[in-house]
Amino acid sequence: MGAGALCTPEKLKEASPEDIEKALADLSDDDRAKLTHALLALGGGDAKVKANREKISENEAKLHELHQEVMANKLKVYAARSKIEENRARIMQNYSAAFVGNRQMSNQNTDDLFKNRIAILDAMKVEGPVQENFRNTKYNEAEIEYLENRSLLNNRVAKVNDKMAAINKMLMEVNDMVMSSNEEIVKFNADQIEANTKLLTTGATCPAEATVEANTERIARNAERIAKIRERVDNYKKEGCKIDEVLKTVEENRTKIEAGTVEILARRDKINANREAIMANAKKVAALIRA
Repeated sequence: MGAGALCTPEKLKEASPEDIEKALADLSDDDRAKLTHALLALGGGDAKVKANREKISENEAKLHELHQEVMANKLKVYAARSKIEENRARIMQNYSAAFVGNRQMSNQNTDDLFKNRIAILDAMKVEGPVQENFRNTKYNEAEIEYLENRSLLNNRVAKVNDKMAAINKMLMEVNDMVMSSNEEIVKFNADQIEANTKLLTTGATCPAEATVEANTERIARNAERIAKIRERVDNYKKEGCKIDEVLKTVEENRTKIEAGTVEILARRDKINANREAIMANAKKVAALIRA
């Protein structure tokens, strides 16, 4: 049995005195270091090793607490993101119903009712210049009303376009943020894969840097990083738990969006009622033309 086979406390416990004596006969410096570390771990009497063990346990306990809080925050932010996405989908549904649906239906009603108006004026029997002037002023009046309405609508469409362009810019910025975050994740994963690869190169053997001093330094670094995570989590709470405020806003938006849906559908009923009136007038106009 070589000295390398005794580098763990478990193997030392299983070894016979003869095995230990034989292994100690020809020790390399590397094997001597491994055996020393194993003996320290087995005995548990070394003050530094014991202190390290206690600090490791404390770090582990803090990490367990932090894990629950960080994952709870993860749940909240993704729940908020889900509801925000749902609201955006509903907003787009309302937009489609209002602009592609109600707007186009209303515009068609406008065109058809003015077609009725012109047909009525065309069929109107007039005598003399005064009556002709009356009809011509009604032609002009109809054109003015049509163009005035269209001009106002064009202005409102332009204003909506400006807002939509600004929204698209913000959405592009959001996409850039998501892409940047994705790149961070990819880089983090690559770094951790490299760390795993380095560990795998040692196989089942403890790496050479597994010393009391190196462990002490690593424990201290871990404690510092845990403290930073704790600070970040605590600051998250101190800011009034913004995620709760976001969730509240999301729910308020949901209520407004649903109210908008009801209003859009109610307006469509009015549009359809206008269509029925236009069709009724169209029949009267047709009868007037026939007469």
